[in-house]
Amino acid sequence: MRTVRILNLYGEALGLNGDEKNITAFEQRLDEMGYDHETVTAEVGDEINFDGFDVVFMTHGKPHIVSALSEHFVKYKEQITEQIEKGKPFVVTGSANMLLGKSFKMLDGKTYEGIGFLDCTCEEFDGLYVSDALLVPEFSPEEKVFGVYYRCESVKYNTPNENRLFRVEKADQGDGSVGTSEGTYYKNLFATWCLGPVFVRNPLMMRRLLKTVLGDDYKETDFSLEEKAQEKLIADLAK
Repeated sequence: MRTVRILNLYGEALGLNGDEKNITAFEQRLDEMGYDHETVTAEVGDEINFDGFDVVFMTHGKPHIVSALSEHFVKYKEQITEQIEKGKPFVVTGSANMLLGKSFKMLDGKTYEGIGFLDCTCEEFDGLYVSDALLVPEFSPEEKVFGVYYRCESVKYNTPNENRLFRVEKADQGDGSVGTSEGTYYKNLFATWCLGPVFVRNPLMMRRLLKTVLGDDYKETDFSLEEKAQEKLIADLAK
């Protein structure tokens, strides 16, 4: 029986607002399918080898924590870029996205490097943007999913994002708002500022991730409870 290997990158430092539950839910679905799995957590100071892992998760964290990770993360710029280009599944949520951009500036005026995979810069602002969101995934434009934004960083793209993950159908405006286009879906990179956790609340997202990781080994499991909850959330938000 296949063993699925999961890399939880900076799992102890990140995982704010319950976003690490994306990993827990992913593991639960593997259990239901009958697959063994192993999750390895890599932290600052660890030597990271991405080979041998089936999927990499990097979750949401406080801005000052993300800035503290920047120097270590940038050391692996070439390896991370190579892995994404090869099609290794990556799931990046919330403020961890700052590490994928060119740079990000904190309230104290200090600027930190990202790996420059995304052509954007970020900046922390003195406030908090919180909004439920109704989203349309680019990989399934006939469907809708539900998400939550909870952030104190703004994002500016230097060139239009041609690989967006979501079209934002409904979300509050204001400082830090995401506009009409959000996230990145490139090869097998799922990168979004959306929390929720988005892969827990939306069976469409979890199925897509599982099929991406498992390929022909994917086995359908029961998402009926999640589907009912999602339907209610989307109906309420669409009012």
